[in-house]
Amino acid sequence: MRTAAVLLLVAALAAGCTGGSTKETTPGGCGLVPAERLTGLLGADVGASGTGSLHALRDQHTRVFCRTVATGHPERYVTLRAEYHPEPYRLPAKSCSEGWVYAGTPAKYTPACQETVHGHGRTELVVRWQPYLMHVVVGRSDRDWGGDPERALALSRVLAQRLGVREASGNG
Repeated sequence: MRTAAVLLLVAALAAGCTGGSTKETTPGGCGLVPAERLTGLLGADVGASGTGSLHALRDQHTRVFCRTVATGHPERYVTLRAEYHPEPYRLPAKSCSEGWVYAGTPAKYTPACQETVHGHGRTELVVRWQPYLMHVVVGRSDRDWGGDPERALALSRVLAQRLGVREASGNG
């Protein structure tokens, strides 16, 4: 009995040393958007966590959420949140420390709040891709956020395309 326990322990240690671990990591973007779409904002070394799935959002109308963070730099992140929300939506009335800007084109534009939080820059975009409502937040260590509203809108569009939203089709 004692020998069997020792052999089992040795086998378990050997499996751990040879990469026998089955722990999986969540890819950047959590499958909501391709991880490579976040590389320009965060770099390639990221960690991600999230809840929900595209399938559950589309079929059961459950919310999805994903937060992707640059490893070692918690102030650099992208969060994606989407929900089924066919009713009208009232934009937040909160103040925005650095101001509201608009992303997009005259055919499709949406507001984004740019603010400084604890000395770091943050851009939060809210956009409707019928019948979904999406919030995309880009956090950065500096305030070099010039293109972040457009990047956030592009990420929301990819997510809407993956959900099959006709309005989001194409690449423009």
